[in-house]
Amino acid sequence: MYAHYPEASRECPWHEGNTLRPDDARAAQYQGHQESALHRRICDVIEQLVKADPRCTHSAVNTYLRPAIHKRGRWPDVYADLSGLRRFALEVQLSKPFAPEIAARHVHYDDEGVALVWIFNALEDPMPQGFHDVVAMQRGNAFVFDDEAEAASLERATLVLKCYMEDGVGGWRTPRLVVLDDLRTDVGRAVFVEDCRSEVLKRRCKQQRACWWNAMKAAREARPHSPFYSDTYETVWTALKDDVPGLALWEQEFWAARSDRGRAHAAMLYAILCSIARSADTGRPILFITRFSDDSAVLSMLNSKLSGADFKHCAHLIETFVASTPLSDLLEKPSLKRIVKEARETDEQIEEDHPLWQAMARLFPEVLDGLVRAELDDLGQIPRWASPISGTETAR
Repeated sequence: MYAHYPEASRECPWHEGNTLRPDDARAAQYQGHQESALHRRICDVIEQLVKADPRCTHSAVNTYLRPAIHKRGRWPDVYADLSGLRRFALEVQLSKPFAPEIAARHVHYDDEGVALVWIFNALEDPMPQGFHDVVAMQRGNAFVFDDEAEAASLERATLVLKCYMEDGVGGWRTPRLVVLDDLRTDVGRAVFVEDCRSEVLKRRCKQQRACWWNAMKAAREARPHSPFYSDTYETVWTALKDDVPGLALWEQEFWAARSDRGRAHAAMLYAILCSIARSADTGRPILFITRFSDDSAVLSMLNSKLSGADFKHCAHLIETFVASTPLSDLLEKPSLKRIVKEARETDEQIEEDHPLWQAMARLFPEVLDGLVRAELDDLGQIPRWASPISGTETAR
C-alpha cells in the first residue's frame, strides 16, 4: 500500500483527494500524455526489429490484445508472435513502475501463455524500488535496450537486448547481448537468461536462522536447565533488533507488562517454530522445547504452549506457521482447535505488522514473509518443511 510520510510534499497528486486511477497517475508523469516521446520511439524501434525476424508472424505497438482466459485483455507496449519460439509481451519501462501492476501483468500474461519481458533504456544508480521489483520478478536479470543493443539488433536483423545479471553481492556482472531465443520461459512466470536469485534467496533465508540455531545449541550447553535466559542469545538478539523496526521498543513494553525478558520470549518462540519446522522436515517429532517425546509430541507441545498465558498472543502466528507445513493436519485436532480458538478470544493476537512477527519472519521468511514466500513459490523453491507438499530442502 502507498503511504505518505509527514514531510512529504503536499503537491503530490496522491497526498489527498480522490484516489487516482493508474492511467491518470501515469499520464501525470508525462504532462498529460499516456507516454513520453522517448517511450514511443523505443516501442516503435523494437517492434520494427522484431518484425525483421523472419519467424515473426504478427507484431503490434500499444494494441489491445484480446484475452483467451481473462475477461479483459491488455495493451502491451510491443506484442510479437515468433513462430516456433513464443508469443512475447515486451514492456518498455522508463518511469517507476507500480508494484501492483507489475505483479498483475505477470499473472495475466502467464495465464495467457505469453512471455512478459520488461525492458529498460538504462539502469539508474541508485535503482528505484519499482525497478528492483521488476528485476526480482526476472530472477535477477535486467534487460536494457540502449544504443549498443540497437546497433547489434540492426546488424543481426532481430531484437537484441543487453542483459545485466545480479552478482549476488549487490552489483552486476559484465552485461552480455542476448536475443529472444536465449530467454528461458519454461520455469514459473519469470523470463530470464540465468537464474541469479534462487540460491542467493535460499541462502539469505537460512543465514540468520543459522545464527540463532548456533546460539540455541550453545545456550543448551551453557545453561541446560534454563537455556532461553542464556547470554549466548545476546549477539543475535541485538542484530535482530537492529534489523526489525520497533523490536527494541516492544522489548521495553514486554518487560513492563510481563516482567520478563523479550529476548528470552523470542528465543522460546524460535524454539517452538524450529521444532515445528524440523519435525515437518524429518517426519518425526524433534523438539527443542518441552520434554514430550511420543508420536504426538508436536501436538502436545502446541497444546501446552498455547494454553498457557505466555504464548496465547502468538496463536495466530503459530497457526499460520503450522498451516504452511506438512503438519497442517494438526490444526484439525479437536484439542488444538479448541485451544487456538480460546487463545484468539482471550488474548490480543500479534499480526504481520507486529515487531515480534516481523522478527520471526526474518528467521523463517519461507513461511512468515509473504513476499519471500511468493517469490520462492514462483521459483519452485519452497522447502519441504514449509509446504504441505513435500519438497527437497532441510529446515536448519
